[in-house]
Amino acid sequence: MRTFILLIISFLSCSVIADQCNYNFAESDLVNSIGLKPTSKKTTKENSIIKRQYEFRKTLTGEAAFNEDAEKNYYPQFYLALYNPPCPDRITIWFHEDNANTQKLSNKVLAGRAFHYLTGVEEAIFENKLSRFSEVQHFESFDDRADSMFMKIGDIYSVDVYLK
Repeated sequence: MRTFILLIISFLSCSVIADQCNYNFAESDLVNSIGLKPTSKKTTKENSIIKRQYEFRKTLTGEAAFNEDAEKNYYPQFYLALYNPPCPDRITIWFHEDNANTQKLSNKVLAGRAFHYLTGVEEAIFENKLSRFSEVQHFESFDDRADSMFMKIGDIYSVDVYLK
């Protein structure tokens, strides 16, 4: 019995007990909410921060990028990056401006779906938030389930979502 108590105390002091998310989040549900299967998934660790990135549109290879028909084969990129999964404190949605190839399924629609899953904010409201970029390059949004930082540089959009 004494050994058991000592073992429990050592686990508590070493922080071995798993943390649970304080919010309703499942990585697989986020990925599925986009409605497009990821083309790649990479996990990296940098300065004790684990980053898992999903890519949803393939990039053109070196030779294909310089062909005459490169423009009609190019799909603007769309990414999700989760910081410290499986219970991330920050999720970044970043994507390029749409072109003719994304008319059927816009990057803004994909981003709106992910934003809706994370924050509960409807996709139409997300599109309205993006329209603010005609006036500013960055702004903040404070919603019930998350706080967000929207940024646009050139034709690249980035939305950092901080879950509450």
